[in-house]
Amino acid sequence: MLLICIALVSSAEQLVVLSQDGLHPRIETTDLEIISHEGAGIVVATNGKDEWPNISFKSVGAPWDLSGYYTVKVDVTNRGSAPLFAGIRLDSKQADKTETPQHAQGFELLQPAETRTISIRLVAEDWVFDQPLKLVGMRRAPGVPLMEVSMVDRIQVFAGHVKGPCQFQISNIRAEGEMKAVSSDNFLPFVDQYGQYKHDDWTGKIHSDADLQMALSAELADFEKHPGVKNLSPYGGWRDGPKLDSTGYFRVQKVDGKWWFVDPDGYLFWSTGPTCMDSDFGYTGVQDREIYFEGLPKDSEPLSQFYGKSSWAPHGFYADKVPFTMFKTYKANLYRKYGEDWQAQFEDMAHSRLKSWGMNTVANWASPSLYKQRRTPYVANFFIRGNRSLEGSKGYWGKFHDVFDPSFRASIQRQLKQRKFEAKDPWCIGFYVDNELSWGNDGMSLSIETLASPADQVAKQVFVHDLKAHYVEIDKLNIAWGTSHDSWEALLQSRETPDAIRASYDLKRFYKKIADTYFRTVRDELKKAAPNHLYLGCRFAWVNDAVAISASEFCDVVSYNKYEHSIRNLHLPHHIDRPLIIGEYHFGSTDRGHFHPGLREADNQFLRAEKFKDYFASALANPQMVGVHWFQYVDEHIAGRADGENYNVGLVDICDTPYPEMVDAIRKVGASLYLIRTTPTEGHPCQN
Repeated sequence: MLLICIALVSSAEQLVVLSQDGLHPRIETTDLEIISHEGAGIVVATNGKDEWPNISFKSVGAPWDLSGYYTVKVDVTNRGSAPLFAGIRLDSKQADKTETPQHAQGFELLQPAETRTISIRLVAEDWVFDQPLKLVGMRRAPGVPLMEVSMVDRIQVFAGHVKGPCQFQISNIRAEGEMKAVSSDNFLPFVDQYGQYKHDDWTGKIHSDADLQMALSAELADFEKHPGVKNLSPYGGWRDGPKLDSTGYFRVQKVDGKWWFVDPDGYLFWSTGPTCMDSDFGYTGVQDREIYFEGLPKDSEPLSQFYGKSSWAPHGFYADKVPFTMFKTYKANLYRKYGEDWQAQFEDMAHSRLKSWGMNTVANWASPSLYKQRRTPYVANFFIRGNRSLEGSKGYWGKFHDVFDPSFRASIQRQLKQRKFEAKDPWCIGFYVDNELSWGNDGMSLSIETLASPADQVAKQVFVHDLKAHYVEIDKLNIAWGTSHDSWEALLQSRETPDAIRASYDLKRFYKKIADTYFRTVRDELKKAAPNHLYLGCRFAWVNDAVAISASEFCDVVSYNKYEHSIRNLHLPHHIDRPLIIGEYHFGSTDRGHFHPGLREADNQFLRAEKFKDYFASALANPQMVGVHWFQYVDEHIAGRADGENYNVGLVDICDTPYPEMVDAIRKVGASLYLIRTTPTEGHPCQN
């Protein structure tokens, strides 16, 4: 830090006593049993009945006050022969009494017999402001605790995605790390002219335009040393593998017990690449936050061309300010680095990097001008927009579709008319349609939300029609549901929802009809417009068995956005045998100027690369997996994109400099991808 810091604590504190003579007095468990004591630790076991077995240590008397500490840590040893996903979580007693988040958690993947320290970060860095400084527009801001640390009421250690009996040892639950207080007086601005954190330094940080040129020269020289993987087809398929029928387009096929893409020339292809290969990413809102930024260009300066207006902000500080002024920092840095021809240079460099790194796919949300060069296979996508929504629904990204309204099919047709190039292009693998829809967890939510919609909602009219056909008389429905509707018309006009348990059969049946109609309609229209291309699904973030089964019936490949440490045992319900693809995953760190690591954290860039390799290996070992797509190509801005996300998830930073640790890891897995994929593997019951 280039600011004045004062240490608040200097030693570690033991939080939970685990020895046999002094075992913590307040313990709660879920499908875990303490089976033995070893030194100052305990060994716990689960029968595998619960997917998330855990042991919780509740505070005795006053809650734990962790003010002044940087992290909470626990040592965990995997006492089994299979990999184990384990973690630690803190909960605050102040729930619902403050806007400060009330929990924090961290987790790791442990190999058999491995001991690993699992930690929770309590603040974004190892310091807090000495006086409050309200910073807005970021998921995680500097100098702000990540939860209410002075009132911690529960410390939980857990295992995740457990499929069978497991054992692990827990020891040394402690708070540690020297927390510092930083003066807020001279903190602003905290973002330099290149979009980097101003108050810290690290290897590779850009200090001048000359540094950008040096970085470019070094990377071009690196390309000469690393020209890419040899013995591949023009599309990146595996020439040294079996030669299958050539259809001129990508398809999926099961070979020797494992699913694969097959490229247009008939070679096996396993897809890997980053999303968001578009220079529009790496922006941030500057309106009402101008004081955060150093050196914003004046209107008369060349870089002022990178100001713009954003009309998208589903959450956060800018949600009620659209359209708001933003600055496209990544584009400005591309201009500084490549000159007037920056866009063409950006696209050329993107393809060159993928080839040199051993990646073979331009993943979702890429610039059309980039993938239309036909230098790297790509996935296309579109959102179903402009159609009527299910008015009683709600979701993180917005309301669900009314899939029975004619506007639903019309919207799909309209979107596909705008993708005639992709629909005929052999370099296009297939189409993702929509993203992270809110399907709910119980297989009933969309049906309940249909009943909460107005009478003119087509989906509700269809549901009531189906109920009338099933029950005939409204009195029979009332008996079954415990309702008191006077007539079928009264049910249509009502927006009250029934008891989910009593109505579950009907709710689940109509839910399946919604899911089937959604996927069937998309499939049918996609195959009309692009008969040779694959339907890659809707990229599940929230999913239940009913909708996953429906997707498997209509999609060529079922897609998940899966932010985990391993996907070795990811599969469809009832082990339905269909190919799967990961649309998003990532790991990040805060060791080089970022405040938020993203959805999965690593302590530093080296460990970030190690987690990437572990995830990739788990995907290659999964016989249903046909690819994994990293989110995303360039870092999110440290001051946050429109919805506040400010994750360190890029393969390149905001200055267009690749992270060398990640590049090394990507090259290693890319060079051996096909040999590893064709090596026989066996699963284990505790692998997540």
